[in-house]
Amino acid sequence: MTDHKNSNPSDEQPNPQPHDGASNSGPTSNHASDADDWSAFLDAHADDISSVERSRDARRFEKKAQKAQKKAALSVNDLKSSAFTGPARGSGPRDFEGRSWLDTDDVMDQGSSFTPPNPELGPMRFGVLAFSIMCILALVAFAVAILVPQWSGTVGTVGGILMLIGGVGLFTQLRGHRQTRSDAFDDGARV
Repeated sequence: MTDHKNSNPSDEQPNPQPHDGASNSGPTSNHASDADDWSAFLDAHADDISSVERSRDARRFEKKAQKAQKKAALSVNDLKSSAFTGPARGSGPRDFEGRSWLDTDDVMDQGSSFTPPNPELGPMRFGVLAFSIMCILALVAFAVAILVPQWSGTVGTVGGILMLIGGVGLFTQLRGHRQTRSDAFDDGARV
């Protein structure tokens, strides 16, 4: 196999060697060498670090950090028992002022534009009513013809005639949408 070729030998930084000649073979020696490396870094850059510590931005940051600590300490001390045991009447979301929970519909509908439907059918035409009654009587006649075998021939025939007359009559009473049609190709679909 071919070896990996290092195309940037000048960009490499050599691995740091232990200061005391000990090997980096255990976890305790790594931590010790890290602490030694950190202290060596602090010693080498002591002037830069002290100038940063004396800078205006560092002092401003320190003041903000102290304010945040004070605010956090005060917010913990503000938790008084009155915050949990019942504030003054009318100051909480569940404090009611003489209203019953039965009034919820009235309260919820105050800003609503909903109009309830009108269940009234209006005036019914006599023909529709008569043909509907014929269809209902035909269904009753079919039930009697099934339950009483002696009368099945007569009652079944009467029921069939009533159903035929009632169905055809209802179909002829159907007006469709002729009143709202705008042209010959209008199928009545409205959005």
